[in-house]
Amino acid sequence: MNLVAPASASPEASALVHTTVVGSYPRVGDTHAEQKLRRAIAQFDKGEIADTDLRAVEREVVRDVLREQAEAGVELVTDGQVTWYDSQSHVARRFEGIEIGGLIRYFDTNTYYRQPIVRGPIAWKAPVLADEWRYAQAHVSVGVKAVVPGPVTIASLALNKHYATKRALALALAEALASEVRTLAEAGARHIQVDEPILTRRPEDLRLVEETWTHLAEAKGRAELTLFVAFGDIAEVYRRVVRLPADRIGLDLVQGAKTWAQIEADGADKPLVLGLVDARNTRPEDPADVAARLQGLRRELDLEECWLSPSNGLEFLPRAKAREKLAIVVEAARLAGVA
Repeated sequence: MNLVAPASASPEASALVHTTVVGSYPRVGDTHAEQKLRRAIAQFDKGEIADTDLRAVEREVVRDVLREQAEAGVELVTDGQVTWYDSQSHVARRFEGIEIGGLIRYFDTNTYYRQPIVRGPIAWKAPVLADEWRYAQAHVSVGVKAVVPGPVTIASLALNKHYATKRALALALAEALASEVRTLAEAGARHIQVDEPILTRRPEDLRLVEETWTHLAEAKGRAELTLFVAFGDIAEVYRRVVRLPADRIGLDLVQGAKTWAQIEADGADKPLVLGLVDARNTRPEDPADVAARLQGLRRELDLEECWLSPSNGLEFLPRAKAREKLAIVVEAARLAGVA
């Protein structure tokens, strides 16, 4: 076991808020060493290396990603979703009743997902993420957060060839994903994030999120469950979202800047993950400006229980810029705690 410790300077010691990331991280960078996964994939496609060789390189990149986050001083990291082909099919393809189709643009990003095609009754067959989480947690000394795609988002992005309604499909997915949440909690994951970005496009789907969330909440055991919403605002439904039986709510406050006014007006009775550092723009923020925005919420939120993060996954940035954004998150949290 090769545990990676956080930076020795421990910027979190005086931080006002905790620090975390959202999910994905760049798999490839500009240096020769950071190109190893790209080379391995090309070799695999040519039949020059076996599947086991490719998996070994993937795990090496997972260790690199964990190290970069920990050395930046981030308190709660992810495995960067290095082994995921995309945000939807990595989990959905392992469920009974689903096959994977062609590429579809993922929201308004420059990435794509392979569309799940629902051909029959959905059923969970075996753990998908537990071994990946165990591997990551064994190789870093800070906490590792597991990330699960949300049932309503999958139902919205899938091609439904079986269920009579989207609601029926979402509820079937919720039952399958609840089994995934349960196995993660049983494996020892203490932080599990469920992504439901569809709420930024279809706020009317909140009723269905509320219904499906019950299944996930019942399966979490001792884990803390976060609902994360990215790629836009949820200002219209903010009050209802923060009343969901989630342990915390994560918000994109860059593309979703309109949500900020709702936080200022209504606060929240639970911790928020505040996505204030732009994960889709290479321009670096001034950590002091981010810290000042955090301090402005002292009356509305219990900031010592809240988390600062990028606005969404960092995979949209060059690797070096992703590291820069991590440093901004950590420094802003430290500055916010300075009297």
